[in-house]
Amino acid sequence: MQLPDLPKIGLRTTKTALAVFLCLSLFPAEPFFACMTTIFCLQDTSSNSRKMAFIRGFGTILGGAIGLCFLYVCRFVKQTIPISYLGTLCTYLIIALGIITIIYLLNLLKRQGCIPIACIVFLAVTTANAYKAPVHYTLNRIIETLFGIIIGLLVNHFVTPPKDFHKKVG
Repeated sequence: MQLPDLPKIGLRTTKTALAVFLCLSLFPAEPFFACMTTIFCLQDTSSNSRKMAFIRGFGTILGGAIGLCFLYVCRFVKQTIPISYLGTLCTYLIIALGIITIIYLLNLLKRQGCIPIACIVFLAVTTANAYKAPVHYTLNRIIETLFGIIIGLLVNHFVTPPKDFHKKVG
């Protein structure tokens, strides 16, 4: 019986695993956002990695900042409206308006590639555990994401750089 020819594990796969390992080592308590970001930032070329890093970084910062502002509005509404169900519906409406705000703003800035991550971070801030310590939660998400970007770019650059690196440097 002949074993099938299996593809070898490629360099990009190894680099991705290394970057995730580094993120897990640096953020053992909450590694998810750093790991996720470093996976996205490890692209097939250095220039594609830099483009993705910008999209992830800018989208995360914008989504986090707008999310924090909207979270404070949501908290105020929930505390002000005495009927629980009505307060919850108003909060959902405010979050939906936040999504519109982010999409509109990024379209104005001609940064449509940042829309998905900005909306995801916005939702992470406004719907997740951020109610207890919103500034701390938001800053942690941004910092973890930025570290994931840095790790992804460094691993992609220094661990046998992609083919376009030598063309630009050499």
